[in-house]
Amino acid sequence: MTTGFSRESIRFPAFQHIWVPRSSRRAAGAGISMYSPCVAPAILAQRTLYVAVRLLGPKILPGRRESWSEPIEADVWQTFVDEWRDSFGPWDSAALYRRPQLGRTGCTLLLLRRGRGVGFVRISPDSARVAREFSVMKGVHAARPSTFAIARPVGCGTEAGWSWVGTESVPNYPLGALRRHSVRHAVAEEISAILDGFLARPADAPSNWRGSHGDFAPWNLRTELSGRVRVIDWEDAAFAPANVDLLYGDLTSHLTFGTPLPPLASVDSARWMAEVVRRRLAPEEGANSINSRLLELLATVPVA
Repeated sequence: MTTGFSRESIRFPAFQHIWVPRSSRRAAGAGISMYSPCVAPAILAQRTLYVAVRLLGPKILPGRRESWSEPIEADVWQTFVDEWRDSFGPWDSAALYRRPQLGRTGCTLLLLRRGRGVGFVRISPDSARVAREFSVMKGVHAARPSTFAIARPVGCGTEAGWSWVGTESVPNYPLGALRRHSVRHAVAEEISAILDGFLARPADAPSNWRGSHGDFAPWNLRTELSGRVRVIDWEDAAFAPANVDLLYGDLTSHLTFGTPLPPLASVDSARWMAEVVRRRLAPEEGANSINSRLLELLATVPVA
């Protein structure tokens, strides 16, 4: 017999892909923290809202009051819920995040017990991708990185065409976005050094290619109040031309913060990045989407 949990939520009108639990002040604050803004005004607004809801409760939040339904088939969902209880222990509510990007699939849940995060799970239809991500996270976590932190991987599972991967919860308050190029460079270099040590190199990968995060953007490089960097979303980790992560980080930071563009990019890294972004580009995306703008921006960077 499976113990129930609360799905009573508030779906924000501005970003309707997040369902914030309204079971308690702490739970609502944790749900708000699932949003990952990068620019300063949005971060300030999120933190102000977080403080307000912790003081006054979820009743002050705008949005539609509703209970979310299972994001996947009911029988598969039930199997996963039971597996999560085995992996993370009891939990009584959850915040739900559905990916807004047209080219990305799946959803994410923050599992809560009395308003505190006990687990973070992502559901995907790609079992091979999930298994690879779990293996990568285990290897990176075991390396005990010094320039960044990674959530401890807890488990993964597969059922009827769906898979999940879970980690311990990240801090349940709004995190910032990494802006400093020097810190980003140090994190990227350590990621490559760690991945080079255990990631299986494909037979056709050139010897000068290195391990890369694969989505090295500000929304995946979060900063805690202490200044420590949290690197999330490892599903695209792979061998790639050297400095691909730095190129991707520089371009996404330029789009996000207006930081300087890189003066030069290697032919291999520019070609690799263009191929990755084109694969993520959904047919429905317009010229103002992040992927379309990245491709346009990449074409302006000199290559050699």
